[in-house]
Amino acid sequence: MFKSCSKAFLISTQRLVRYLKVGLLLHLISIVSVVLCFLFAKQASSYREDPVSLFFIVHTCLSLYSLVLVFFAQKDAFCRFQNYKRAKDLFFENGFKKRIVNIFIRSRCQRDAIKIAANDLGMIKELNRYYTDMGYRWYHLIPDIVFTEPARLSCSRFWKNTLFTPSYQSKYFLW
Repeated sequence: MFKSCSKAFLISTQRLVRYLKVGLLLHLISIVSVVLCFLFAKQASSYREDPVSLFFIVHTCLSLYSLVLVFFAQKDAFCRFQNYKRAKDLFFENGFKKRIVNIFIRSRCQRDAIKIAANDLGMIKELNRYYTDMGYRWYHLIPDIVFTEPARLSCSRFWKNTLFTPSYQSKYFLW
């Protein structure tokens, strides 16, 4: 019984570590957003004597925006974890293939997710070389679509791929 508990703990711990690594940038955004939410709320509360003042309204709206940003960032982190699991299975089945990488190349968060998968399977050098050849650097944070086709930001397909990626059950790995 102790052996099965320790195995379950190891699996859960490794999943959590991967989840945190995959969405590191998104988790940092969440932390900063929580801090900003409290700071803006505190500032808004200093103007509560006059609730129709412009400062009260602006700080309240900024506080609410920061709070909503936390939920979007965490939803995105969950979806990137699904990308990680899928990419890891695809790399395991097929080896390093550029066509697999191209599925997950649209945003920095997706690229980070498959970097973790490639690192887990010892393919990180090939992946980094491919990213360099494609022109991606550490400072490319904004999704490619913002520059290539900004009108597609309002399409449901973009939001489905960003925030509503279906849950993926890994075929080969526990984490």
